[in-house]
Amino acid sequence: MEGYLPRLSERGRRWARFVGLLAGLVVLVWVARALRPVLTPLVAALALAYVLNPPVTWLERRRGIRRATSVSVGLAVVVLTGATLLLAGTAQIVQLAGNAAAYTQQALGWLGETFPGLLPGRAAPATAAAGADGKLPPAVAVPDVRDRLVALAAEHGGALVAYVARFVSDVFYWLSLTVLLPLYTFVFLLKFNDIVQTVRAHLPARYRPAIVRITTTIDGAIATFFRGRLLVCLLVGVLTGVGWLIVGVPYNLALGALAGALNLVPFLSVLALPPALLLTYLRATQAGENWVLAMSLVLVVYLAVQAVESFLLTPAIEARASGLHPLTTVVALLIGGQLAGLLGMLLAIPVTSTLKSLASEYLLPEIRRLARADEIPVACQPGAPPAATENADAAAAPRQPGCVPPQSQR
Repeated sequence: MEGYLPRLSERGRRWARFVGLLAGLVVLVWVARALRPVLTPLVAALALAYVLNPPVTWLERRRGIRRATSVSVGLAVVVLTGATLLLAGTAQIVQLAGNAAAYTQQALGWLGETFPGLLPGRAAPATAAAGADGKLPPAVAVPDVRDRLVALAAEHGGALVAYVARFVSDVFYWLSLTVLLPLYTFVFLLKFNDIVQTVRAHLPARYRPAIVRITTTIDGAIATFFRGRLLVCLLVGVLTGVGWLIVGVPYNLALGALAGALNLVPFLSVLALPPALLLTYLRATQAGENWVLAMSLVLVVYLAVQAVESFLLTPAIEARASGLHPLTTVVALLIGGQLAGLLGMLLAIPVTSTLKSLASEYLLPEIRRLARADEIPVACQPGAPPAATENADAAAAPRQPGCVPPQSQR
């Protein structure tokens, strides 16, 4: 880079590199935001390939299984399992939405019976009462369905067309994502190690050791999250859903998926427990079963899964700490989702881990050096002119007040 810059001092070259790097990051963020629909499946596929590459490489090197075979079989199993769970969970969510009104009425009835006077009075019966003259009020004409649709289209035609167009666009986007994601993942997994070696071979030789060291640190932090925390969340979701299925919790797969997603932050999966207890109570009361026993089984399953996670899954899978506090993880995901949607959420943890590693490598040592320099007297700092002395011996070893050799400090 120095060959393309005018003659500058070392300080000027540092500032030029910093400004150039900052401008490149701004352009990169702008391009990523503009190309979100195109980049989202690519980034998601690269993340999946990053997660699945270690077992594929192990099968290739230790078991002699061809990489193409293991990738094909592994992706087929992952896609079929994920599609089955997704369809089953979606069906349960749709069923829950259909029964929401009945559950609401049942809950309101229980509240009205348990706490009289808590809820406002019920509405009057729908049957029309006769007036003072003994005549019924005139019937209100119900408009024809076709007339209502015509009026609705005339009043909100533009907004309706925009909504339909946006809905079709979203459906097409998710369908394309469903098709392209396995394809991209297959290609990345097949050539993942070759891509890593190619990138490493084309790094500048002068900075290659530093770049490899920093990249290794970043890889350790990111791998812990993607290969560790996400795998733990997946297993917690599956175990919770299957356990609640065994004890008869309604909508068990959807609630298990909710528990797994919330477990991204440790112990936040407890927020999935109240809905499971409430739905179990409503089902048990409708069926005339012992609701205390049913709710106790739900709680036992949750506590058992949490014990398995704390004592088996987390120590075995998350052997290394990611260095990111759970609160930092949540804030990073929220910021990424706000800035770039799904693409931002996919990039939030890698970017945060990268910034933390770079700050630990370059920024914090400089801050510590400046802090120590402020504590050392000016005459003791490196490069300070020697004190005036009368002979050469005194000039060779000047004694100045407040100066203590570093090796003698306690």
